Amino acid sequence: MTDQTAQDPFDLAIVGGGPGGYVAAIRAAQLGLRTAVIEKERAGGVCLNWGCIPTKAMLRSAEVLETMQHSADFGILADNIRLDYSAVLKRKDKIVKGLTDGVASLFKANKVTLINGHARFTSPTTLEVVGVGEAPLGPGGPLYNAPPAADGSPVASVEARNVMIATGSTPAMLPIQGADSPKVITSDGAFMLPEVPGRIVIVGGSAVGAEWATMFNAFGSDVTIVELMPSLIPIEDEDMGKALARSLGKAGIKVLVGMTVAEIQHNDDGSMRVRITDPDGGNEQFADADTVLIGVGRKPNTASLDIEKSGVELDRRGFVNVDDQMRTSVPNVYAIGDVTGKVLLAHVASHQGIVASSVIAGQDHHMDYRAVPGATFTHPEVASVGLTEKAAREAGYDVKVGKFPFAALGRAQTYGTTDGMIKIVSESKYDEVLGVHIIGQGPSDLIPEGVLAINLEATLHDIADTIHAHPTLGEGTMESAMVAMGLPVHIGPPRRR
Repeated sequence: MTDQTAQDPFDLAIVGGGPGGYVAAIRAAQLGLRTAVIEKERAGGVCLNWGCIPTKAMLRSAEVLETMQHSADFGILADNIRLDYSAVLKRKDKIVKGLTDGVASLFKANKVTLINGHARFTSPTTLEVVGVGEAPLGPGGPLYNAPPAADGSPVASVEARNVMIATGSTPAMLPIQGADSPKVITSDGAFMLPEVPGRIVIVGGSAVGAEWATMFNAFGSDVTIVELMPSLIPIEDEDMGKALARSLGKAGIKVLVGMTVAEIQHNDDGSMRVRITDPDGGNEQFADADTVLIGVGRKPNTASLDIEKSGVELDRRGFVNVDDQMRTSVPNVYAIGDVTGKVLLAHVASHQGIVASSVIAGQDHHMDYRAVPGATFTHPEVASVGLTEKAAREAGYDVKVGKFPFAALGRAQTYGTTDGMIKIVSESKYDEVLGVHIIGQGPSDLIPEGVLAINLEATLHDIADTIHAHPTLGEGTMESAMVAMGLPVHIGPPRRR
């Protein structure tokens, strides 16, 4: 084991090189902190390797396939259109490799030391690094030149004035009878499928389940999606979940809401029969499947950190408790990203990383979760920020709502995708915008206007009086603000009561 006693302690050692850890490292280095990142796999974490990027690459392939299958609607005639799933996977892998290599290059450019291995605490500010089989790297060549150990033996000891836990999360399995089978997978396992399943049951209608349902349906699977709550994507505004269910249903996906998977039965031929009921065990029905995908919940990656040696407090679920400056219960130990259990989104982890590194560098930064955008990359997409209509009413606001359909947008008509709407939730006293919710074409690219509006405490008038380019999808935000004000232009006037 290589000892670091000859080296000065790092100013910051970050455990985990995902979207939180690598962004935190770069910002820390920019602020003059001598920084190391300990990562046991490829840089980029779940988002780049097993989540955001690979799924979006595959969803893009699904979108292109669907567009080509309907190319005659655009006056383009094409024959023999078919799926090459192995090529889809190769394209995904190429994109992932390019981005993960890019993170490593950014480390080098910012003089961040990358140490390959699995970290575990030996004290609040010291870490033992266990080898995983690749040589660790430093900004000027190997910092730790001990031979890599793939057998789990220690290869390095790291001391730092500050430590940041950025180890992320992994998919959780549900205690369903019959779920202990290789054919019952999580989202991670879905990437390992060598071919598209003929029939798949997806448990969970949140972003993860809905995206895989969209993808496999486009690739030709017979898809059933089961969601316990009354609507899909249940953290979103109810109108978004209902609209998405209608669109997925039209695409041929069987959507079951208010239902749960009670049992997975295994047939002699290797197929499965999934027993589905309501929460009380009634309304029993069955779905045949070759694969079952569990897309519900995640658990923090803290179990193998020896975190008890750091003294850091965990909540009852195993997530790390932090304040709004990402400090844990132990001085000089910070945590960011999924492992905190706050908002399990890559862009939140990145922002938490910037806040934490800035605080360590002596700046007075704080996390504000009031305007966090979310996006679900189904077809159609869903994106949102701020309060849902229901949450705004429950919070005691006198609510005003404006909805504008994509079908009334010239750009949507020319694009050939008219399903969906833009919905603005505001309060009546000052017309302040409380939430923006979008389903249709390109909401993930439209939602920043809503994020900025909430951050700046903008009103309906601010949005309505802002000139939007024509013809664009973004006009819908302006139009929905006008609807909320009772002054619609491109749809009929509101009904008088």
